[in-house]
Amino acid sequence: MNRGFLGGTFNPPHLGHIRAARAAMEQLGLDELYFIPTGEPPHKDLPADTATAEQRLEMTELAASGIPHAKALDLEIRREGPSYSVLTARELLEEDPEGELWLLCGTDMFLTLDQWYRADWLLENLHIAAYPRKPGEMPDLEEKAEVLRRKWNARVELIRLDPMEVSSTDVRSALKRGGGSELLGDEIYAYILRNRLYGVQPEPDALWRLAVPMLEEKRIPHVRGCREEAGKLALRWGADAVEAERAAILHDVTKKMPAEEQLRLCAAYGIIPGIGGEADPARADEESLSPDDFARRYPAVLHAFSGAAAAWGLFGVSSAVRDAIMWHTTGKRDMTLLEKIIWLADYIEPTRTMPGVKKVRRLAYEDLDGALRLAMKNSLDHMTERKKSPHPASLEALNDLKKER
Repeated sequence: MNRGFLGGTFNPPHLGHIRAARAAMEQLGLDELYFIPTGEPPHKDLPADTATAEQRLEMTELAASGIPHAKALDLEIRREGPSYSVLTARELLEEDPEGELWLLCGTDMFLTLDQWYRADWLLENLHIAAYPRKPGEMPDLEEKAEVLRRKWNARVELIRLDPMEVSSTDVRSALKRGGGSELLGDEIYAYILRNRLYGVQPEPDALWRLAVPMLEEKRIPHVRGCREEAGKLALRWGADAVEAERAAILHDVTKKMPAEEQLRLCAAYGIIPGIGGEADPARADEESLSPDDFARRYPAVLHAFSGAAAAWGLFGVSSAVRDAIMWHTTGKRDMTLLEKIIWLADYIEPTRTMPGVKKVRRLAYEDLDGALRLAMKNSLDHMTERKKSPHPASLEALNDLKKER
């Protein structure tokens, strides 16, 4: 077989790795390509905020899954000691002694290849394929390739591609600043969110891409409107507009899930429907309700609690965003500014047409608490007309707002 392998820390694997791997598969005619994350890098220390070896392997498996005939191997992660490429290459050649094996290198690795541990063996027994990591690097690659061919009689090929100028260091830095999703595949970005790696700050546009497939088609305009309204209200009242966007994007993310699945999410991430898990102490009037009983008594409210669980456990949001989602349907006593904004944005976003919404919409930018009082009263009156019992937290929220007034 004609095989190739690409090593590295993959901390995390990014689109630059994937672009190079695809080009190598095509130009070298590889039957298989292996991504092999380093266990213990011999030439550098892993940064303090690094993912574990197992997490890097799992992310690399996600990266490989999008390329036909590519896969991730754990050879170096399960091997003790420094991850020397010569040990990996020998292990791969033992599997297919008659086949061809290519070592794929980016510019920085290729230019120092003859300084690697047992470089002589690598150059005599492997084919080498180098690819540029930045525009304008091909002349340096060509010069180095000629040196290796003359000195070692090495077989060296250069991979022609439009390089994506990015490193894993760049990605980690961008993730901390609330960006970076454009440098990663969505599956890897979602993995980073779930595991809260690299100090990631969820990026609203990326959350939108991940959340929309979870929504019913008819609900997308509402969520889009809620996102826009939450951002405007946050700017008007001095809240964090990005946190408001995050909460608005995810507030209905579990609404189309069956109740059983929503309850499983709540259990998995420590959210107790009707109580609020860490966010609110248990109230006596709700303690007697099991989660199943709660789902039957307040079916229209369950998605707020499961949405908070999903936002916290799957999308890596802050506790403030989690709680704003948790209480966006009922409200509660002592609401935070963000909780008020998300509750109100959900009520007044542009697609809403219920009686009285226009007045609330105008008031929201003049008197936030006044708008909340009016909207909550309208909502409770509507429930009374329909002979439905409101959740106790809604009554507490309205009474609390009346006291503040």
